[in-house]
Amino acid sequence: MARRYPIGSFLTVMPVLRAIVAAIVCVLLTGSSATAAEAGARVHGVVADESGGVLPGVTVAATARDGQVLATGVTDEVGRFSLRLEQPVPVRLTFSLEGFAPASVDITAAANTDVTVQPQRLMLAHAAETVVVRGEARAAASAPPPPPLVVPPPPRFVLRPVADHDRNSICGPTKPGVTPESFGTIQSGRSSRGNALYGEGDELSIAGGTTTGIAVGENFVARRPYRTSRGPDAAAGEHSAGLVQIVAAGDGAAVAVVVYACDELMPGDWLAAFHPEPIRQPEPRGAPAYDRAARILLTDAGQLIGAPRRLMVIDQGRDNGVRVGERLTLFRPARAGARRPSVIGDAVVVAVGADSATIRVEHAIDVIAIGDSAAPQLVGSDP
Repeated sequence: MARRYPIGSFLTVMPVLRAIVAAIVCVLLTGSSATAAEAGARVHGVVADESGGVLPGVTVAATARDGQVLATGVTDEVGRFSLRLEQPVPVRLTFSLEGFAPASVDITAAANTDVTVQPQRLMLAHAAETVVVRGEARAAASAPPPPPLVVPPPPRFVLRPVADHDRNSICGPTKPGVTPESFGTIQSGRSSRGNALYGEGDELSIAGGTTTGIAVGENFVARRPYRTSRGPDAAAGEHSAGLVQIVAAGDGAAVAVVVYACDELMPGDWLAAFHPEPIRQPEPRGAPAYDRAARILLTDAGQLIGAPRRLMVIDQGRDNGVRVGERLTLFRPARAGARRPSVIGDAVVVAVGADSATIRVEHAIDVIAIGDSAAPQLVGSDP
């Protein structure tokens, strides 16, 4: 005989059943959310050369089967890289660096895992071809081979626009600071041209990264030291080789692209802050104030004399009231019996430091050399 329960007892049990069902639904939803959160994966490893020496500045790109680039990175100063994949799909990692043959490895990263890729070794380009290493387990002989992965060429970096400026304010020589300012150093080029001189559009490997003040999108001036001659009294200066922009950066390594070259950039050039001057017209001509004259300290690297359009450095700057656009009269002291100094040309100030300035020779009637003088022209006075 079936037992009968009072309706009151059934109504008492109903709230308990509702609570149990709600708890089950909550657990299912929580598990679903956790599964979604676990979708990503982290891939990391080390890249070295044939001898086992670590390689900083290697571009690492993760590519899907359809050719889509899923993530990119750059190895740091000890050759390490780390990429974050949003989806656990089969990918091909491609490693590229100028002077070395590109290499690649196929991997499959499970959801919410850290995948350590076997150490990659790049061989010199002239001694090797592209190396493909299979990282997945070999399928059974009867299984059809997987479709080949499409590996596109490394993506070209797109530069951010640089505001118009007077390139003479960047490309001119400068007086060295007490301590050379450096955010990083050019290590090598990343193209396949095989030379050590770089120009507009070339990609460069930089020793230095976010820990040295480098960030993606920033512009830096490439500089190097020089001496005006080999004698004991030779002056020291800094030569500006060109402008670069950072397009990828890790902790201790970065990639830069040459925006423009003053002549050529080369390994060992260091990165200094970018402080351009706007393009402006020179001030009106005036009468030279010979009693306030500055002395010419430097010509640019490899230039021992001054001529029209040459850039030189004088020993007065912002602290002495020198300003960009100011006109200068270039002269030598008056010879015995002469009433006035011997004028040899004129120039315009294109960049100003605290105690020095860079000038551009506009006109010359004689050789302009280190030790000659530059007098400011007083605007409003008769020339």
